[in-house]
Amino acid sequence: MMKIKNKKDVKKFTLQFLIVALAGVFGGITFKTFFESQNIIPTGFSGLALIIHNLFLNISVSIPTSIIYLLINVVIFTIALKVFGWKFLILSLVGTATYTICMQFGNFSFILENSEQDKLLFSIVGAMLSGISIGLAFRFGGSTGGSEICGNLINKLFPKIKTGYCLMFINLLVLVLSAITSGLSTFLYALLITVINALTTNLVLDGSKRIVAIYIVTNKEEEISKSILNKFHRGVTKIDAEGEFSKSKKSLLLTLVPNNQLSHMKKIIYEIDKDAFMYSSIAIETIGESEIAKKMSYFKTKIKNSRINLKSCLKYKKIKYKNRKKLLKYLSKLKNK
Repeated sequence: MMKIKNKKDVKKFTLQFLIVALAGVFGGITFKTFFESQNIIPTGFSGLALIIHNLFLNISVSIPTSIIYLLINVVIFTIALKVFGWKFLILSLVGTATYTICMQFGNFSFILENSEQDKLLFSIVGAMLSGISIGLAFRFGGSTGGSEICGNLINKLFPKIKTGYCLMFINLLVLVLSAITSGLSTFLYALLITVINALTTNLVLDGSKRIVAIYIVTNKEEEISKSILNKFHRGVTKIDAEGEFSKSKKSLLLTLVPNNQLSHMKKIIYEIDKDAFMYSSIAIETIGESEIAKKMSYFKTKIKNSRINLKSCLKYKKIKYKNRKKLLKYLSKLKNK
């Protein structure tokens, strides 16, 4: 069962709950407004539900798309529960519930009634908005149901395979079904939605996690290196360099930093050396671990263990002190007797 230990955990879970719920609302409105109202079949299990809905219509049976989507998710949640646990289940149930409700009642297509009904534009915008809702739900520990949970499940088992690409592979089934049931044109729209959706999901999920390689040409290598080591706890590699035109000796510093720390690092570097030349590039893959990362990891583990030992030691002394106090009271009673 999910345990919430203190007020911080309660606040964190409440924030997760609200954002996943909003992501579900956002995704459901997107589906109803941009896809179902224009008879565009998106990918994922929402698209699969729409295909099944259309097949039932052909035999004069009307089952709402939202009900079909909900039934599919019952099976998916049963499998996901064993892997992700109760917290993910609760957050995903919230996301799926709000998504399903807005699939049924969240039609805002009346806003676009006077605009030109461009199916391609609806597909592109809908795919982007859908990707944002999926990424937000995942980022805050939940999902809006369906293929998103399958994508998260594959990502959990194989971390190197990004969630957005997992969704792309899962969606191949829906693409094939859309081609069979609705023709080539519908298949091409569904393919476009799949690609845009996957890219947007990855951008929301991994945008701040990208590692950037920074190259700095400077004369103040000692100051910059110390600043990077102390403030960012990042290793720095120094390479001796020479300007081919000026023939002046300089140092080339190489370091890796998360994308969300890049602007802060640039600011600090230019505060130390205004004449520094710096450029950056995205590091596609990093293998191994630097010495400073190992030491910092060891240092943090040592502090954590020291705190645990200190707490247990204080607890022991407190118990010991209480027992000693009781013993003194008992001895004093014996003396009085």
